[in-house]
Amino acid sequence: MKEFIKHTIESAPEASKKNLEYGQKKYGMLPNLFRYMAGAPAALDAYINLSKIFNDTSFSVGEQHVIMLAVSVVNNCDYCTAAHSRAAKANGISSTIINAVRKGKEVPDARLAALVAISQKITETRGHIEGEDLSTFYSQGFSPENVMELIVGISIKTISNYINHITENIINDELKPFAVGKEIED
Repeated sequence: MKEFIKHTIESAPEASKKNLEYGQKKYGMLPNLFRYMAGAPAALDAYINLSKIFNDTSFSVGEQHVIMLAVSVVNNCDYCTAAHSRAAKANGISSTIINAVRKGKEVPDARLAALVAISQKITETRGHIEGEDLSTFYSQGFSPENVMELIVGISIKTISNYINHITENIINDELKPFAVGKEIED
């Protein structure tokens, strides 16, 4: 393990304690991701505030988690794949859709398939997408403004996916039923 500290609320810098308490309350557990970020209060604050901003986009909460799941799969982030599988399921996304995203299979819902495809394409190409990608996205009722909102979600996952890789983070016990390699059931 690299030399990163997985803080508790008590051991964290004062500037991180309020955000750790927020995480504990929101998720019913203290995510290991937050515990690592707590050592750098600005990183934790950025992640939480950007997440709150993303919550205010026009995407439903379920769609938000599908976006973040799709990006986490591309970035091979086991921690976030588990976390967003759990959150997507809790917010009305079927296990069929979640499993399809996790396995890189066809998503059996045209709107969500378009959302997954463009999220992954933007992530894979670092934003160098084609007009055809946008046309497919727009054909499902999305707009240019949705592309901008989508990039906020991708930015959140860039922060957390990279931190999870660098810290070699392992998933919390609460996320183990959603671990990579497991089939998600309804």
